[in-house]
Amino acid sequence: MLRFRDMPKSRYRNIEEAQPERTRKSAYAERNAAIIEENKDEGHEAAQTSDRSHIDELIVTGRGFEAVKAIASVKDRIDDKTSVCLLNEGMGVLEQVRKHILDGTQPEPNFFLGHMSHALVFNRNRDSVKQLKAGRTILTSADAILNTPKELHISPDEPGLMQSLRNAQLLQSKYSTYDQWLRFKLPSLMFTAAVEPVCVLLDLSYRGLTTNRSGQKMMNQLLGEMALVTESLPEVQNSPDLIKFLRGEGLKKFCYRRITGKANAPSELLMRINKGLQTDINYQNGFFLNRAKDLGIDTPTNKLMVHMIKARRQEAIEKRKSFIPVEETSAEQIRERVQRRGIQIPRGNLI
Repeated sequence: MLRFRDMPKSRYRNIEEAQPERTRKSAYAERNAAIIEENKDEGHEAAQTSDRSHIDELIVTGRGFEAVKAIASVKDRIDDKTSVCLLNEGMGVLEQVRKHILDGTQPEPNFFLGHMSHALVFNRNRDSVKQLKAGRTILTSADAILNTPKELHISPDEPGLMQSLRNAQLLQSKYSTYDQWLRFKLPSLMFTAAVEPVCVLLDLSYRGLTTNRSGQKMMNQLLGEMALVTESLPEVQNSPDLIKFLRGEGLKKFCYRRITGKANAPSELLMRINKGLQTDINYQNGFFLNRAKDLGIDTPTNKLMVHMIKARRQEAIEKRKSFIPVEETSAEQIRERVQRRGIQIPRGNLI
């Protein structure tokens, strides 16, 4: 039997701030001003707008595949005067946008890459997003042409988008060089790309990896391949601090600390696969595979994980198709439904 609804269609309708003393009387959740609704009876879906005005500043969040679709939906409203910040979980979104959406047919916006370390959770009871732990938000500029070395200096004039973000004090925004931004983003990205696939392969919770030596070995192999690809990128050759970090034990220590912190929590990727939901594997392990191919580096473990994740998801989709949907209802609701369809059924046939 499947639950009628696994997750709400749209999250973050309210914003909740952590309180030092939480009481029932304290109203610590407020409406998310970023969501505009025209009809409150339409459930969790945000209102669709026919606005075709020019977009000056755009921040794209969410998973990689969601970000590409989001930019495609506003393609006609952005140009070279638009600042676009890609604040996504994975990497490689910019490459996909340039390849499949912009493809040189229109002036390209000014792209920025962002990452935030805030600990956020979704509160089902209040339909809100809550900040558990404060963090930082770091942005850097993206080059107009791919596969060219990133400049390791900061322009004396910060972009207008950065100045806008500074108005939101909780974000703790900062504008940095590309190598500093990459150093900030890599730990969480590599945790997702190294730990999550192993949990799916072995059907383990996060804590299960602490006692599974074979799983740990596979995780370390994934980390090693991704670190090798990253330190070989032309963008980081002038950053000795980043290369030193990649060759050290910092990534492994970060992953094991986060595994311990998650305790018995189930793998997020495993839950998405079991529900047949689309994954972000192409923007996690897939990103390192693509760059490894360009550099001529062999990454067999990452390649295996990508194929395994896609196969497991396809299997889960086929399995869910075989389920018989069950809906909880009552005799009165059935009668009303039958009457609406204009079918006359004797009253005695309904129990």
